[in-house]
Amino acid sequence: MVEIDPKNSTIRDVYHLMISAISPRPIAFVGSVNSLNEHNLAPYSFFNGFGANPPIVGFSPANSGRTGLPKDTLLNIEETKEFTISVVTKNIVEQVSLSSCEFDRNIDEFNKTGLTKYKSKIISPYGVKESPIIMECKLHDIIKLGGLPASGNLILGEIVFFHIDDKFLDKDNKILSGKINHIGRSGGNFYTESKNSFFEVKKPNCVGIGFDNLPTKLLNSDLKGIHLAKLASVDKIPSLILSESNFNSFEKMIDAVSSKLKNDDVISAWQIFLNWENKKNV
Repeated sequence: MVEIDPKNSTIRDVYHLMISAISPRPIAFVGSVNSLNEHNLAPYSFFNGFGANPPIVGFSPANSGRTGLPKDTLLNIEETKEFTISVVTKNIVEQVSLSSCEFDRNIDEFNKTGLTKYKSKIISPYGVKESPIIMECKLHDIIKLGGLPASGNLILGEIVFFHIDDKFLDKDNKILSGKINHIGRSGGNFYTESKNSFFEVKKPNCVGIGFDNLPTKLLNSDLKGIHLAKLASVDKIPSLILSESNFNSFEKMIDAVSSKLKNDDVISAWQIFLNWENKKNV
């Protein structure tokens, strides 16, 4: 592997390494307003959630890499202590990109992008009507991470109200994630969309035995890590249930185990292996 010390690299190179390595990243489309009632709208992809009680979200508008000056979003939130976050979907991604231009502070990006202002219930900044989910946030904390060009400023906010398009909710008001085409940011000019990329990974329903307790024969087989992890997710190796084991080679048996694991049939996969071992020991 190539080894890179960021202290020996340019700021630009480190930035490009980060945005390509930390990918895809969710995008916070942040609405803010200053004390003069001048509204701002800008996207930030160093963004995530940080707890549910209280519900905290955070994003980091970095200082300009050229001038070291802070973003308008940061200045506005320092003044008014509140902001909105609208979820970015495929249908507004071009407008989101346009809003990232360095407009003057008094310019309203809603007007520049043609997006519609959605009135908040508790706070002053607007959300984006075209977004399926809008979160109203009050400032919790700002952590300044260096005060230098390209330094981050972690803004943490408490969500005080949600607005969710009801066509993306089930009967229990749970969000139907597979229906929302979330957009994520990658390196360069690249983005990802979620709608055609969803897959499910079932969480272990117990404390798994782990790789260190798997039989050596399985660990040394051609099974991939993703398959071994499923075998290692059981709380104990199952007891043998006798059945025919008609495989003429270890490799054929492992192929059968792999096939069961691809269908998440972990118990059957274990039984194939256990019956093979029992046959060899008889």
